[in-house]
Amino acid sequence: MKKERKKNQTPLSPLTGKPEHQLGRVEVFKKMCRMLEVKRKRFIENDWQHYKKLIPRQQFLHLMMVRHSMPCNLAKIMQITGMTSAGASIFVDKMVKLGALERKEDADDRRNLIISFTPESAKIIEDIDERLNKYIFQFFSDCDEKELATLEEASRIVCRVLDAHDDEEI
Repeated sequence: MKKERKKNQTPLSPLTGKPEHQLGRVEVFKKMCRMLEVKRKRFIENDWQHYKKLIPRQQFLHLMMVRHSMPCNLAKIMQITGMTSAGASIFVDKMVKLGALERKEDADDRRNLIISFTPESAKIIEDIDERLNKYIFQFFSDCDEKELATLEEASRIVCRVLDAHDDEEI
């Protein structure tokens, strides 16, 4: 028989089995990363269901990864997705054939191709981002302005630190 927790006891974290206040600095950061990743993956997977007849799941995931870097070149797609040169080329070719991406010569360097969304896919990506924004904001609807400002500042710090170490090998 399960023992009932007293109402005044601190709830245990589902991902660690410990109360929040007992989590160390690294553990609470890892928990946050895991929770964000789970929520993001669920959203992307659910949203892909609307487009699965148009685009394979893996290509959809790659488009979601590169969407904020568009327009870009093949090297940037390789950097963001971790694909090889051949894999990124195949991905871009498939997306061009599907009508999601287009390639243009770079005016400054004819050897370089600029890859961007077609107007139709740019609208779809805009709609996806709008749904993602609403999804994210629902989690913070109970936060007051001070908490939101704290979250925003913490997010800026995390982004700055991660951006500074973007190219480091593990």
